[in-house]
Amino acid sequence: MAQVNQQSQKPGQQGQRMQSGQGTQFADKDILQLALNESKHTAEALNSFILESTNEQLRRDYMTVLGDVYNQQKQVFDLMQQKGFYSVENATAQQISQVQSKFSGQLQ
Repeated sequence: MAQVNQQSQKPGQQGQRMQSGQGTQFADKDILQLALNESKHTAEALNSFILESTNEQLRRDYMTVLGDVYNQQKQVFDLMQQKGFYSVENATAQQISQVQSKFSGQLQ
């Protein structure tokens, strides 16, 4: 089902960086957001490597690693949703229909 990204933050909940005598400490939300962003960048890079690889074994290896990155990204995403750091709104039937009609004309 299509989803719309809406990152949420509850008031006063682990969204702020805290100062300590030893420097900045990152909140759980910040760390998870960094992990999610890095997994997305890694997937983008691996996708480019796969598309540009001329060695078939190397290509298969990159594809295996990409699958692992996708799995890790999903775990981080699920954890963020569970903690209330990342909420999504399901698209309505009307929104899905509008997108389908927009693209169905382009594919013919």
